[in-house]
Amino acid sequence: MQINLRKANNVQTSIQDAINSIETVMSVEINEFQDPIKEIQSANDELFANDARRMKLLQAFYNIRALVATANASCGISTNLAKAAFIEKRLQQLSSIASQRPVTDMAVIKGRLDKIKARDDKDYYGKDTVGTSIVGAEQIAQAKAQIKDLRKQKQKINDENLDLNFKTEIPLSEDTVNILTAESIL
Repeated sequence: MQINLRKANNVQTSIQDAINSIETVMSVEINEFQDPIKEIQSANDELFANDARRMKLLQAFYNIRALVATANASCGISTNLAKAAFIEKRLQQLSSIASQRPVTDMAVIKGRLDKIKARDDKDYYGKDTVGTSIVGAEQIAQAKAQIKDLRKQKQKINDENLDLNFKTEIPLSEDTVNILTAESIL
């Protein structure tokens, strides 16, 4: 049986849910009206039957995971994910530049510095510096343009990955299909 990568992701989630729902009771309460040997044996049988189910489901999960990883690498999804992660980090870096105010006009900076130099210091308790951004308006515009371009690239990658997730299929072994069918996952 072949399933696409999108379906494989949903199957893996269902397997995890199934594993988490299987009880593993390690003790039993016995009252005076019950046969202790029978009750302990019954609880023990149920524990190890449930553990066998968990093991089969876990094996199916990791078989599918390995097949998905191989398919992701061969069809280009892994490379696309790395590209998308790079773009996301670069967007974070550029956003700090794009959000800056442009450098203050040099005439204003010089005027303020001249005013500081000319003041009478004995009656002044304010600051004696002038603060300004160091990023030019053109540099801010370039950062915003790069952000816009990177967002388009990232969307294109995401669209390509979505398409690949539907087109790319992995083969499930007969054992895996039987296990998942028995657990009502497939």
